[in-house]
Amino acid sequence: MIVKILSAAAGFNGVVYNEEKRAQGAAQLLKAENFGFLNLAAGNLKQEDYIRYMTLVANTNESVLKSQFHAIISCKGREKSAEELLEIAEKYLQRMGYHDNPYLIYFHSDTAHNHVHIVSTRVSKEGKKVNDKYENMRSQKVMQEILMQDVAYEVKAYLRKALAYGFSSEAQFKLLLEREGVKVTEKDGQYQFIKYGSVVHAFARKEVADRIAKYKAPDTRVGQLKAIFRKYKRGLTVEQFSGLLKEKFGIELVVHQAKGKSTPYGYTILDHASKLVLKGSQVMKLDELLSSVNREEKIQAGRELIAKLSADRGLCYTGFKRQLEATGLLVNKKGEIRIKGDEEGSIPVLMLDKAHVRALLYQERLQEARQYAVTSDKDMRLLSRLFFVKQSDLSVAKASDPLEKEVVAAKLHSGLASGRPLQEMLDSCGWSIAHADGKHFLIDHQQKRVYAWADLTKERPDFHAVQVVELDKGSDRAREERLQDAWTQSSGTIGQLAASMLYLMESNLGSDQGENRKRKNQRKR
Repeated sequence: MIVKILSAAAGFNGVVYNEEKRAQGAAQLLKAENFGFLNLAAGNLKQEDYIRYMTLVANTNESVLKSQFHAIISCKGREKSAEELLEIAEKYLQRMGYHDNPYLIYFHSDTAHNHVHIVSTRVSKEGKKVNDKYENMRSQKVMQEILMQDVAYEVKAYLRKALAYGFSSEAQFKLLLEREGVKVTEKDGQYQFIKYGSVVHAFARKEVADRIAKYKAPDTRVGQLKAIFRKYKRGLTVEQFSGLLKEKFGIELVVHQAKGKSTPYGYTILDHASKLVLKGSQVMKLDELLSSVNREEKIQAGRELIAKLSADRGLCYTGFKRQLEATGLLVNKKGEIRIKGDEEGSIPVLMLDKAHVRALLYQERLQEARQYAVTSDKDMRLLSRLFFVKQSDLSVAKASDPLEKEVVAAKLHSGLASGRPLQEMLDSCGWSIAHADGKHFLIDHQQKRVYAWADLTKERPDFHAVQVVELDKGSDRAREERLQDAWTQSSGTIGQLAASMLYLMESNLGSDQGENRKRKNQRKR
């Protein structure tokens, strides 16, 4: 079950949207509640009647400027009927504080997932604003409570996961749960599992003891781990080696230290890939694990890792950088590699050639493009031009999610109808506009979707007043050079692609607005 609250709006465009769907035969009004005398005329009311009544209620508190509450509750496929979704929606309204306000619940089954739209007013008939503090967080919590997805259920899931591992002692069993934030105590022949300060579940100790009695040492896997440890430990500190194992092999090292002591007395290996818990000494002695490394060993280990990573044609820049960082080496987009702790301007200890850097950045763009739902050849062409990747490297692989499209269309409809500036809406929703082949497209960077503007709304705003990524102008080679330059100049790891897209956007605007935006960004830097 998924619940989403759409942005608050000044009018009740959610009613307009759902009534339009209803007129098309794509929606059904399940319930209209708390409309006073209008309820007597149920079945003969129009959208204007509902909107007029909600507006009258909303106007009892003039300080609330955005009075519409609009939420969507969706189930997986057809697992919930209209009646079941209605029951859930009413419980949801009760717990969120809207149950006594005028509200409408519409059922939609025209997509792959049954869902309901809830439209209400954020002002009660007494003129009080419904508490919307931490609304999205409360909304998720309320839905979890309704579906009984409580803490006990969560802990039981952790227990099932732990019991799927092979372990040779009670301490190892407890460690698996403690890594999930569950405290384990013993009482009356049972384990008690404590989360958030309360005992939420119990389990017989005998069942764990029986599993331990049947434990057999996994000699084959231990041999494989010994080979991995010997190959990758050289040149790395414990922290770097631990990071590398977790990133590359799904292996977690838990080092044990006595309280008040700085020297570890042992360590445990959590082999998540093979679902095994092992004593560290079974694979590598503690003093060998803790042995220090010198600078030359670190450089040589880095050189060997780079040679190995170079064979991975699908590796992107971020993945390459992460694996190097696990060994204590830092790389920038110029291909300069330094030991962590060295000054930025110091001579690099290693250097990547430009072709290698270009290939890594290409894979970065390709991986980002592949995160988007490619549902048609049209999407494929647009994304290949947007991210400057080969169309042949993309494929139509993801099914369209009609619910996501419906949410975007509702948000867009509501915002445009309320007179909200389009650029402000784009910025707050994580959207951008692209123009290709004479058509405009909305790119949803949060949900990774591409929509033809005409498929979302009939409205035709002034696109000259907003930033548009123009894909019909400029040569491909020139665009690639600008994109490459944007990536090279960008620093940090979060939002690198967004920065690059903005760079391209501004380069293609060809207007005073674009120049003004660039000057503002330069002043910020």
